[in-house]
Amino acid sequence: MRVQRREAATRHGAQSSAQLAPLIVSMKKSLLQRMGIRQRDLTWAGRELLDIYCCSPAKVTAIDRWLETHPMIDQDGNVGGSMKLYVAALNTSVRTLEALRSVIAAQAREDDRFGRALDALASEGRRARGATDAE
Repeated sequence: MRVQRREAATRHGAQSSAQLAPLIVSMKKSLLQRMGIRQRDLTWAGRELLDIYCCSPAKVTAIDRWLETHPMIDQDGNVGGSMKLYVAALNTSVRTLEALRSVIAAQAREDDRFGRALDALASEGRRARGATDAE
């Protein structure tokens, strides 16, 4: 019964914590690994920004997957409501990534371990900007 309810309410999944959670965890682990740090190495602000950042591309990914089987524009020429969320999530990811980079840069001034993290975030930023430029 629970599965039926969960699937019945799901459209694109970008607002479903049950569907987003695995994506968020995967993205967070991957980014932390590329940064060469653990989550506990970050300040509280860094951890919060990391959570917010990873949530945004997870939403974009969920909508991308949904768009693989559903039209972006309906028969009447209207853009689906999920596209507003898509654009907002892209914008949030770019802005949050920049804020996270600032927090990591402050930590890098005090601890050399965060240099690799800055490089990984710069790479992530190029990738994120590439996604928004393609839109």
